[in-house]
Amino acid sequence: MRHLTVLLLALVAALSLIPGAHAEGDDPARAVAEALVERMIAAERGVKDAVYTLHRREWADGGLIPEERMAIKWRRGGDVYMRWVGERYNGREVLYSPTLTGGKLIVSTAAYVPTLTLDPKGSVAMRGNRHSILDAGLSFPVRMVREDFELARSRPELALTAEDLGPRVLFGESARCARVTMPKDQEPGFYAMKSEFCIADRTGLPVFFEITDRMNGQVQVVERFNFVGVKVNQGLTDADFSVDNPAYNL
Repeated sequence: MRHLTVLLLALVAALSLIPGAHAEGDDPARAVAEALVERMIAAERGVKDAVYTLHRREWADGGLIPEERMAIKWRRGGDVYMRWVGERYNGREVLYSPTLTGGKLIVSTAAYVPTLTLDPKGSVAMRGNRHSILDAGLSFPVRMVREDFELARSRPELALTAEDLGPRVLFGESARCARVTMPKDQEPGFYAMKSEFCIADRTGLPVFFEITDRMNGQVQVVERFNFVGVKVNQGLTDADFSVDNPAYNL
């Protein structure tokens, strides 16, 4: 009970930093969602690098692909290393760096199969993906939610609705969750029709994101991400994003 009280006080304090938050005082659910988003934005700004496991489902190639699990190293500036660790594509590795790989995507699909060097936004690299490697890392989902909220604040005539989903425990992380619905049918500039997110008490960073949008004329889930075991500012170096790293099969 004491932990929940402290969290609620922190959320209320965060509201004082949010433009227009006092105007939403008659909507407690939106106030909570706004506070969670602001905390997430502030936490992400302090992240230089991160390691975590990503559980991912995305709408790609005409449908929602089965879940994939990847161990990820990410460094601000766009450096990404991924190794698939679930049943789907187990052992696949992907490496990308704007500088260290010359802006090319390096892909190893299995032992004894030649490593591929791809255009990160080309058709081969994008097969089975809704987003390119350029959107990998913790920054993209934070930016997506931030920009939707900024658009909603700039257009008060557009009705954003929010639900306070309360606390949850996800993959051992205590988190606070909310759901927001955007009037995307009125303003296509919104990223999503609906965003559900859970922000970790420990880090202030996302543990869960689920994006609902219109696909093939139907409203359905198009993205679902779990960020598991996030550790930030681990001091990752160029060696972590080098094809010459002896721990990689690249």
